[in-house]
Amino acid sequence: MTRVQKYYVYLFCSLIGTFLSERALYGEAVPVGDYGSILQETPYYFTNAFLETVVIYAREDASSVKTIPRKGILLRNKKAKATIIICHGFMCEKEDVAFLRHLFPKSQYNILVFDFRAHGEHREQQFCTFGRDEAYDVIAAAHFVRNHPQLKGKPVFIYGFSMGAVAAIEAQAKDTRVADAMILDCPFDSSENVIKKGLERLKVSIFGYEFEIPGKRWLERYAFHPYVQAMVKVVLKTVAHLDTQNIQTNICPLYPSESIKKVTVPCFFIHCKNDEKVPLGSVKTIYQGATGYKRLWITKGRRHYDSFFSNPEKYKIEIREFLEKVQDGSIVKEEQEKVIEDVDDKTL
Repeated sequence: MTRVQKYYVYLFCSLIGTFLSERALYGEAVPVGDYGSILQETPYYFTNAFLETVVIYAREDASSVKTIPRKGILLRNKKAKATIIICHGFMCEKEDVAFLRHLFPKSQYNILVFDFRAHGEHREQQFCTFGRDEAYDVIAAAHFVRNHPQLKGKPVFIYGFSMGAVAAIEAQAKDTRVADAMILDCPFDSSENVIKKGLERLKVSIFGYEFEIPGKRWLERYAFHPYVQAMVKVVLKTVAHLDTQNIQTNICPLYPSESIKKVTVPCFFIHCKNDEKVPLGSVKTIYQGATGYKRLWITKGRRHYDSFFSNPEKYKIEIREFLEKVQDGSIVKEEQEKVIEDVDDKTL
């Protein structure tokens, strides 16, 4: 079949898919329990896969039963044996991380990407809490796929990076039904340390000597106070390049290093030794707190969340092997904890 013929076949399948999903296009969404709805379904190229546009209803926060809608895209494959939920980082959207679907063989996994609160679609009057309330987004996403008519009974795995990894930890600590295993790339150990790390560069240089800006310790101490947060956000944007201007934020106390102690599912931690935002010690603290099967892979990445970009081939292999071992049960025969560190090639 020529490339032109393939294009017309794909176009025909897309038109048929649009026709078949006409109900959803005109507002007759297919409900998935109380957890969300399937809005539209279209064929995905020439495979047995479909792309579904979905909406997920997440709890607003710990003190409210009100829900907020989060939009998502689900790649569903008829032959898939498990489902992966991708949890993005701060200042990302579902479309930004859609390329991560290629980390996983689409014939083996269903893959869901969605917008965290205050990100992507429907962000009005919402606040990003760097993982605290985003945990409810993850919980809602997990229950959505577990109750999806075509996905019921399949294992659920989470892949999260940065804020997404923290949200996954918090979600699993609150609800053990969220995931059967997790891949967590560069999570931070506490919001306090994120602020301290961001304020480290708040210095002034006089005649070649660097001095701390007066008031830095005060900013650290009262960073969670509502009247101080505006100043902290300005400093973080200027010094640490953490731009909170376009994302409504609420910096609040958060301690993933404590929450991880409630997590018993297999966890694969990944971190760059040169991460400028989250120190290696932070991830080691989280790793040590995990109580189930765990692996920590320390890479030669150049910056925050760079393990994938610095060596995508090895990154893909390591992740796939971890998931395969979880699914075939072979992890019970291995060491329950292990740290793996990439060695610098001194010949280069």
